[in-house]
Amino acid sequence: MTAIVDTAEALGFTGFVLLASAQYGDFVAQPLPFSVPGVMMPRVADAQAVWSYYAEHALYAGSATVFGATAAITEGRVALFTDAAPVVARYSSRGPDVVDMGSTPADVLKPDILAPGDQIWAAWSTLSANGPILAGERFAMMSGTSMAAPHVGGVAALVRQRHPSWGPSAVASAMSTTARRHDRRGSPIMSEGFDVGALHPATPFDYGAGFINPAGALDPGLVVATDFDDYISFLCSLPQLGSDDVLATTGVACPSPRLDSPVDLNLPSITVSALRGSLSVRRAVTNVAGNKERYICAAVPPVGVAVAVSPGWFEIAPGETQEMVIELEVTWASGEFSFGEIVLTGSLDHLVRLPLAQTTQKRPAPVDGGPASSTRRKTDLTSFCRIASKNDDDGAKKGKGPVAGRYGAIRRRCDENEINGQNG
Repeated sequence: MTAIVDTAEALGFTGFVLLASAQYGDFVAQPLPFSVPGVMMPRVADAQAVWSYYAEHALYAGSATVFGATAAITEGRVALFTDAAPVVARYSSRGPDVVDMGSTPADVLKPDILAPGDQIWAAWSTLSANGPILAGERFAMMSGTSMAAPHVGGVAALVRQRHPSWGPSAVASAMSTTARRHDRRGSPIMSEGFDVGALHPATPFDYGAGFINPAGALDPGLVVATDFDDYISFLCSLPQLGSDDVLATTGVACPSPRLDSPVDLNLPSITVSALRGSLSVRRAVTNVAGNKERYICAAVPPVGVAVAVSPGWFEIAPGETQEMVIELEVTWASGEFSFGEIVLTGSLDHLVRLPLAQTTQKRPAPVDGGPASSTRRKTDLTSFCRIASKNDDDGAKKGKGPVAGRYGAIRRRCDENEINGQNG
């Protein structure tokens, strides 16, 4: 854009109009000031009306062309907010997180959260190594994670001001579990594709937990918090690291017992990079509100995964901690990541969301073949079906409205597996 403005200035243009053309497609327009009056129309669809008007009023006579079209640049300070917002920028880093040079996915969700970061005005130093889009007197316009991070840091400061006793993980959990998955029009957040103007539905690998919600983060109801020892135990559970590696890096020995799996790190999300058969995942939530509250647990399962949460509901007093067990079972091995969420709905209007991201894999065939595969599958289903059955029975006995019978369909499928196992 700078080259176009410089050319217009050098040639003494009174003004210019820069239009997108069908031959080259849409282009990205930065909101830069012009030293020569000008107008940009970066979308082919918008520019088509101008191209049509131009063609209708241009007369071609041999080598001569007579232009009959006229135009005027008028007031331009009226902002139009018609586009969807927020939208994940095309240059924003995407998941999944990886653990090695072979790009093996990690059992931790990345990115964490979405925040404003495109074309942001902010304080700026002339000593900065980054080149801004536009620089003023100690301020500049910039884009990128370096702009989104201060927004998140500012929200974290607001949360700590309201709750000075909270640790970093509690603050991060509050921002995560209250983040929004829909734009300002109520539609699912979209993500920019490689082509200019291309949009597709965003996933947790685009926006993490969602778009940051400062007001919601001040009153999350529950937090999923971790401490230093939890992180040490997480490192010790990684198959790529040995106990000596952890000790040499952190100066702390691995605890005993340690986490059964990296998936059990108490985060406000659940990511399983290679789910085979069934898996139990644990999460602990703490009531940081001022009143006792009842929560109903529900799941939106990823494609190819059956999800059961135990307990199906719980009451929790201020300061108390409740452990949940989330049972995941492969119903269809796609080999691709799919997404869902755990939703905890409180009786005092708190809504807590934990994203789910799983890749479902087929089980390796047993070495000796035969009925061993059926026997092992039946064993893997045991804890999953036990939870589904318990939640169904507890809800029916206690008559808790929507809780009662919630797991009936899952329980019937468990009963079918039991019958099939006996007949096999």
